[in-house]
Amino acid sequence: MNKAQKKPLQLQDSLAVRILICVLFPLIAFAGLLLSQGKSPLVAYQTIITSIFGSAYGFGEVIVRASYLILTGLAASIPARVGLANAGGEGQMAIAALGTAVAGSTVLANLPGVIGIPLMLLVGMICGALYAGVGVFLKQKLAMNEILTTILMNYVATYLISAMLFGSLRDPNGWNYPQTVEIAPQLRFHTFFGTRMNAGIFVAIAMAGLTWYIIYHTRVGFAVRTIGGNQMAARYAGIQVRKIQTWVFLFAGALAGLAGAVMVVGVEGRVRISAGETMGFMGFLAAGMAGNNPLLLILSALLIGGLTVAGNGMEINTGLPAATMQILIMLVLLTIMTVGGKRKA
Repeated sequence: MNKAQKKPLQLQDSLAVRILICVLFPLIAFAGLLLSQGKSPLVAYQTIITSIFGSAYGFGEVIVRASYLILTGLAASIPARVGLANAGGEGQMAIAALGTAVAGSTVLANLPGVIGIPLMLLVGMICGALYAGVGVFLKQKLAMNEILTTILMNYVATYLISAMLFGSLRDPNGWNYPQTVEIAPQLRFHTFFGTRMNAGIFVAIAMAGLTWYIIYHTRVGFAVRTIGGNQMAARYAGIQVRKIQTWVFLFAGALAGLAGAVMVVGVEGRVRISAGETMGFMGFLAAGMAGNNPLLLILSALLIGGLTVAGNGMEINTGLPAATMQILIMLVLLTIMTVGGKRKA
């Protein structure tokens, strides 16, 4: 066998080994943690499988969470390609959810679903983009760190929504619970198979596909990749770096806002006090796990969605808190980043 024939085999073997490490190491490490707590790894892993695949409802919950994580993951991954970091996906999603819920219960309430639903999704995207715009404005005009400002704006969104839900936007018929008025029924996505699964997952996958196409098959995408590779070279090539960074950040905010709109239109029908909670952070993890690849993000979102859904079953069957599943998620992420880092080196 000559060298030309050996090289593809070596690449295939290397890929197989990396995949095997990424699968086995987190499982073994997590099993060691469970054993140290006197818990059975077999029971834990059986619980994960049955929580995800044991019922239509459980699998539907995985799909619902994945739809949010794909969109918030895109909101985190796209700015990273132009040298920025959007840590405000949670706040952008929450503000957009509030705007969508208000629009759906007031000005859009009497529209037929075929018109009203697209408009509500558009409202969510606009709200998310505007909220993200604050962070990128502070970055471009005042040179403020966008990580810090977007994190702080998550808290601003939380307190603003809390004030609204305990004040002027509280549902008068909601038994004093802090939530908005429910949107008109014709403005809701239909659910499938007796679960909460809805068309939101198709919206999320479509946006992931669109983002992939823009990045790899358009002139704008070429500029984005050039900026991500070398900003100085991009400037010498005549690319307007700051302008593209601004528009990319706004687009990222729009995608996080779309997640908020999908949450209202698809599942909740209104906004409650915990709107978008942890979805921005988990989306950030999903983006990191996928290496900021929009198509791989679909898989990482499904994985994280499945593990978070399995958390409740873990608490019942092993006595460990549901948050224990976040340890397994982090082990998977760290393993992928370590193996990927060695490959690039």
